[in-house]
Amino acid sequence: MARHGESKHLKRSAVTNSLVIPRKKYKYYVKPLPGKHSSRQGVSILGFLRDVLNIAGNAREARYLIKAGFVSVDGKKIKEEKYAVGFSDIVNIKDDYFLVWLNEKGKIIAVKQDEKVDSKKVKIMSKYKGKGSKDILFTSDARNIVAEKGGIEINDSIVLDLSSGKIKDRIPFEQGKEVIIFNGKNAGRTGKIKEINGYFVLVSGKDGDFVSSIKSCMVL
Repeated sequence: MARHGESKHLKRSAVTNSLVIPRKKYKYYVKPLPGKHSSRQGVSILGFLRDVLNIAGNAREARYLIKAGFVSVDGKKIKEEKYAVGFSDIVNIKDDYFLVWLNEKGKIIAVKQDEKVDSKKVKIMSKYKGKGSKDILFTSDARNIVAEKGGIEINDSIVLDLSSGKIKDRIPFEQGKEVIIFNGKNAGRTGKIKEINGYFVLVSGKDGDFVSSIKSCMVL
């Protein structure tokens, strides 16, 4: 009889290259649910707790933290172990806050924050005309935000209040700004915008200049 529906797990070899997993430790891996991060750029919250934060020794301990309500992502309690987390998310476990970031090799890491975090930075991926004098902004973490028309442009970064969903600040995408590459072969590299040319940007990094797609750059 034919199988119906998608597989609930990934083969170890199919897991995102952004995640560091000990060799030969798992044959299968928890497949993140569709959401704000693709399976190639995100990881399930269970995998994040166990293999990135290392605060859970195994899947059972990670499930306990999730089901007990100790885990929040971007200010919202998470009870689904396959919930996808990825670049720029804020993960809260009890009283500790972690920024999901990329190291210089493009691997997902967790940067512990010194205090409570109530905002996050995201990139504007596209913009559409809304009703009246409003724009609808689509962000790098798959949000749709209604904003005043003309104030924010595609490729800008915004600082988003996690409790209200409102924009606290705007960081324009322009020459001289510090950026991080969050996708592609240069993922994790940082530098300053040296030149903007069409769909590409020349970035001056510590190891020299390199070219990246504008869509893969987020202003810091």
